[in-house]
Amino acid sequence: MSRIPPDDNVQIPETVGASSSTMTGLFKVMAHRPAIMEHTAQLLKTAMRTGTVETKLKELLAVRVSQVNHCAY
Repeated sequence: MSRIPPDDNVQIPETVGASSSTMTGLFKVMAHRPAIMEHTAQLLKTAMRTGTVETKLKELLAVRVSQVNHCAY
């Protein structure tokens, strides 16, 4: 549970997309600072959807890093 309560009334930015639905809680907490939320969403979009590494591999790596660190993804 985060120290900052999530804002359940916020709409998650479209730039995040369905593949990042597991990060909904994070973005609901960031909703208290909309500019930060928008910039983070853009960074996530750029990191996950561009470049030479396939998106599926990036997702698998994110899952594995979460497992190694005993974090829920």
